[in-house]
Formats: sequence, structure tokens, C-alpha cells
Amino acid sequence: HLGMDSVLKTNNEKKRSLIMSESWVVNDERKRRKREHEVLEQSKYGDGMAWFRGCLIGKGCFGSVFLANLKKPKSRYSSYPPIMAVKSAEVSVSSSIQNEREVLNNLRGCRNVIRCFGEEITTGENGQMVYNLLLEYGSGGTLADLIKKSGQNGLPESDVKRHTRSILHGLRHIHHNGYVHCDLKPENILLIGSSSNGDFTAKIGDLGLAKRAKQ
Repeated sequence: HLGMDSVLKTNNEKKRSLIMSESWVVNDERKRRKREHEVLEQSKYGDGMAWFRGCLIGKGCFGSVFLANLKKPKSRYSSYPPIMAVKSAEVSVSSSIQNEREVLNNLRGCRNVIRCFGEEITTGENGQMVYNLLLEYGSGGTLADLIKKSGQNGLPESDVKRHTRSILHGLRHIHHNGYVHCDLKPENILLIGSSSNGDFTAKIGDLGLAKRAKQ
């Protein structure tokens, strides 16, 4: 019986080892495919005059969002921060992003609404014209990400108060300027890192569906 138990134990260990090896292979293959997809997406949209297109960080019906890194981050003449988020779509299907640009232009000056640094047309690898909107990068992810990470315990009450205050401040600014967001949800609240104290500030983003209140 001991001999049989030993053989069964050895076989089970071999099976576990084989399953783990197969799992690693599958994960590696997924990572490889994901990286290939990101490289294809990057080349599809092209780089800007002053920035390189980085990794894909989001995708939706409006287009794709990438990290953007300055080609000369230490230049004193640059009006851009070293890292940005660039929201991109082919010009022919970029109406939502262009609307967001117009809205953000009219909402300047509020620390709880995402900042826009400009727009640029790039040329993709197949010659297609691409519209790009350069935005503040939310290094802390979204409020939805933060809520998910908090698990069953939820966010600390102090964080809930702080983020709620920021969102209400941003909303008041949006409404005061005659706009309605139309798509406000945790996924569209970005957490922007502060260089001074390391905290994150909640800012309202994704204003592509925003409309004038009287429309």
C-alpha cells in the first residue's frame, strides 16, 4: 500500500507540475499576443511632432488611449508635461473626441476637470489621418479601479469625502459653464498624482458625450 501511495503521490505531483507549466506557457502566449497588439495599435496611429506614442492604456467605442512620452522631456520650451495620455481615432470617426476638445476648451481653470494640452493630427502606417487629443495622465487609474481594489471593505470614509468633494466641485464648474456631462460614472473619474504630497486628486474626464444644457 505504501508503494502504491508513493506512486500515486508522484503521479499527482507530475500532473500538478505539468498543469503549472502549461499555465505559464498560456500566460506567456497571452502576454506576447497582447504586446503584439499594442505594437500594432501604436504603429497604426503614429507619433506626434513632440511626443512618442507609448503603451495602450484604454480602448472604447470612441477610439484608443495611449501613454505619450515627450521626445525632449527636459526642454524648457515645452508646453507639455513629460507624460500625457493621448486619445486617438481616425479623423473620419473622431467626432466624439473633437467634441471633447471643444468642451474642455470651455472648461479651463478647474482643478477637478481633466486638463487638455492640445490636439494634433498624425499619420498612421497606412497613411490614414489620425486625430489626437493630448490630456492629463491619471497615474492613479480611475475611481472604478480604486473601488475594485478596496474589495469588500470599501474605501475609507476620509477618501470617500475627499473624492466626493472633488467630483462635486468639478460638476459645479461644468454646470456653471452651461454643460451637462451625460456619462458620469467611476470609470470616468481619473486620479491624478500630486508631485507635492503624493496624494491623488479626483478629476472628471471623458467629456466626449457632454452637451450644452439647453440642447
